[in-house]
Amino acid sequence: MDELPPLPLVDFPADALEEIIHWLTPERLAALIDATDLRADTPEANIRALAETAVRHRCASVCVNPVEVDLLPRLLAGTGVKECYVVDFPLGKSTIAMKAYQAARLVTESRAIRREGPGWVELDMVINVGRLRDDPEHTWREVAAVVDAADGEVVKVIIRSSELRNEDITLACRIAQEAGAHFVKNSTGMEAFGATPEHIRRMREAVGPGMGVKAAGGIRTAADAVRLIFAGAPTPDLRVPERFRLGTSSPTGLLSTLERLQENPSAILTDAIPCSYCPSGYAEKQSPPLRAAALALCPRCPHRHRREEWLALLYRPPST
Repeated sequence: MDELPPLPLVDFPADALEEIIHWLTPERLAALIDATDLRADTPEANIRALAETAVRHRCASVCVNPVEVDLLPRLLAGTGVKECYVVDFPLGKSTIAMKAYQAARLVTESRAIRREGPGWVELDMVINVGRLRDDPEHTWREVAAVVDAADGEVVKVIIRSSELRNEDITLACRIAQEAGAHFVKNSTGMEAFGATPEHIRRMREAVGPGMGVKAAGGIRTAADAVRLIFAGAPTPDLRVPERFRLGTSSPTGLLSTLERLQENPSAILTDAIPCSYCPSGYAEKQSPPLRAAALALCPRCPHRHRREEWLALLYRPPST
């Protein structure tokens, strides 16, 4: 009989989480944050406010849609905060040539406006998930093309992990690494679910310690951040901007909740419903094959009695 797959990563060693909580400072946490606004209706005032927040806290970067390349370099020049732009976002369904062209134009335009030379642009590109399994060579070529077009700037590869089987998450990460990317990133924030410790740990295991891993999607509190740091940067040498990032539209939420978490570290083990950070908790939002695989784990989970509680929260109508 084949060995059953391991349970999702929902049980955490208390001592490991407490070590991370006590290691963190507002400065260390901010240095890992890509402050993000990728909404379609974002006005210029919001981009300015986000940049001000990132500069004030010394975040790693500000991550926005490509249209902001006429504004963001002016806001961040001289601040030490990097610009980050998404490429072929959110679907990843453009041709390889189109992705490469967009990447090259973003780098060229940013450098021309910022006038600080190379090293200030990061590109978060989305792979064509539909091609990955049947044509992994296509995935390698699209990542390699963007890396080449980026002219030495950091490239992060968004694999849309909530749409992949576990083995395909590993495959996508290894292809991105072989094609020369600097980071792998789980999500655009617009899929069935965002960052889960299970997927971030799998991504770290796939690429090893020499490549960056970025967690994104649904990261709103310091407790969320700590779980993801445990999964993707369990040792202090990985907790640097070159090896680990947190993409969030709530940078102040992460920073403002850190002090409260440090005052009561045990809260991270008792307050949350484990299903809320388990991939199987979002099974109903996935495609039928992925849903079946995810739900097959639930009967074996020691937290299975919490599932109904989580589903009630997940599908609770918005308050008016």
